[in-house]
Amino acid sequence: MKYLAMSFLFLVGLAQAKPTFLDSVQRLKWDDLEVVWIEDDKFPRFTASIFFQDGALSDPMAGLTQATFDQFTAGTSKETQRQLAEFFDFYGANLKHTVTHEYSVLSIQALTKDIKPVMGKVCEIFKDAKFPEDELNSYVSRSRSHLKNLVTSHSALADRIFRSLSLEGTIYAKPVEGSLESFGRFTSKLLKDRLAQLNKTKKILYLSGPAGVKEMRDVLRKDCQWSHEARATAGPLKKPEPESVIYLADVPGDANQAQIRIGRYLTYDEIKGKSDQFQFLSTFLGGGFTSKLVQELRVKRGLTYSAGAYVSMQRDYGRAGIITFSKNETAAEAISIIRDVFQEVGAGVVTPQEFEHQQGHLIGGYAFGFEETTAFLGQIMQYDHQGRDLEELVNFPQTIKKMTPATLSQADLEVYPWDRMTILVLGDKSLAKSLSRIRPVKLIRYEDYL
Repeated sequence: MKYLAMSFLFLVGLAQAKPTFLDSVQRLKWDDLEVVWIEDDKFPRFTASIFFQDGALSDPMAGLTQATFDQFTAGTSKETQRQLAEFFDFYGANLKHTVTHEYSVLSIQALTKDIKPVMGKVCEIFKDAKFPEDELNSYVSRSRSHLKNLVTSHSALADRIFRSLSLEGTIYAKPVEGSLESFGRFTSKLLKDRLAQLNKTKKILYLSGPAGVKEMRDVLRKDCQWSHEARATAGPLKKPEPESVIYLADVPGDANQAQIRIGRYLTYDEIKGKSDQFQFLSTFLGGGFTSKLVQELRVKRGLTYSAGAYVSMQRDYGRAGIITFSKNETAAEAISIIRDVFQEVGAGVVTPQEFEHQQGHLIGGYAFGFEETTAFLGQIMQYDHQGRDLEELVNFPQTIKKMTPATLSQADLEVYPWDRMTILVLGDKSLAKSLSRIRPVKLIRYEDYL
């Protein structure tokens, strides 16, 4: 990788590498297609991530965009799903995708010498995908079974329910993955129409590989024939007001553990310009074994094995949350401890040792997340999407180093005000009595969130 070594050094604080890192990110224009390229000649491989400025917000029914990408290689007028799979296997190509409410990404990895056949086939599918009914019916059946069986994975089920509860009242509440109700409405025509919309959506190509990747330009121009006039825009945002209750989702069987989720929805105004502060906050609270919540919940009291915190930000909104679990008899105590931690950090009750340790932990581990060029591209993609300057990316260690306990305290007060937290507990309904000492309990059916 031509520039990665110096880029890596920059991220751990060597200022002289800064120009090299910035220069390594080349922004090109291939006709109407914007291209972001990092030259990487370590291996004769390329990664092409096609960023569509459209996602699940455009779905007329939950999960349609996800299904369109899931079934992208299900067949064309010339080839079956098996033939397409054999083609990509022959070239050692790997296709994967990500769908969020705000955007979608299709990534292709293969040898640079195979750019023409691999990308040519991808373009062919974009123009000629048929989404055969038999393959679609099989996909719907598998998707239904997966959701119905989610009850056997309490952690995954709690995540799904909590997302819906914490985003209730916003345009983001509809699940990206689809629902039991929406799966039954999918048709080949709907998926073809959705792909046609994506073909017209504004796109950005995030590219890594040796100089030979530029051969892709002619392939895309000749075979894909994309247009870029359409772009999804967010609708009106309504800030949800959480009920002052604890939602209790009863699950069948003898559940001896309770999944706990605590958090809330963040508006654009709440997250604007505060990404780094909030990332430090989430690391301080739940970013590893030495984090505050793990120390309080596990090390000091033995209430759980793990506890995580996150503050995730998109372009127009964000989400903050705590993820943990505990035995039924200690679930209420665990929630109370989390509340106390929020209040202590918000009041500035943090030792210098705790603060400096988490500063060092975040700064020291940050650079290792960029050892691969694809990780750089992923971060650049997110910064572009959020409208952030790349200077923030490369200056991150210095930014964290300059933070103070007062910065942490203010971030905690802004992100985790206790009276605005949505709280979900997934477990046995017998928990209602102990949980009611914290807040009134509202029983919900997990089936209503599938």
